[in-house]
Amino acid sequence: MDVHLPCPPLHEWLPARFAEGRVGAWSSARTPRRLRATLAEWPRLDADEPAALAELDALDVLIFGLRLERPELPESLLARLRPGALVVELALPRPRALRRLLGLEPPPAARAARAQARTLDWLGRGHHGVEQWECVEPARVLVTLSRRG
Repeated sequence: MDVHLPCPPLHEWLPARFAEGRVGAWSSARTPRRLRATLAEWPRLDADEPAALAELDALDVLIFGLRLERPELPESLLARLRPGALVVELALPRPRALRRLLGLEPPPAARAARAQARTLDWLGRGHHGVEQWECVEPARVLVTLSRRG
């Protein structure tokens, strides 16, 4: 398994990368709090709102956040994206403060296996051009990019 190299802080990278395109963000009640601030910088999409669903055809980028161990994907939004649209998944591992204090962090191979599972999930959905790395700020956020097939 490959070791993920760190990327620049999300608050610098996302605006620079998507300054030219139409971007929409989705979050749920289960989206980690640390990711909600990042997602709040973009126009919010509501999966239950008909106007938001109609807007998906024009989107260039869909950004959303989730827990790495329990991915909750916005299926209704993903199904309506146009082919070639970029999907940006921000995944954060569950906090385990006690384990960290005791030095019982999962080994890097276990983290890499969870990351690889996310990549395989996107490939299995017919997405292509999958890229993935771990962010330095906010720390430990796994960023996965893919294009809808």
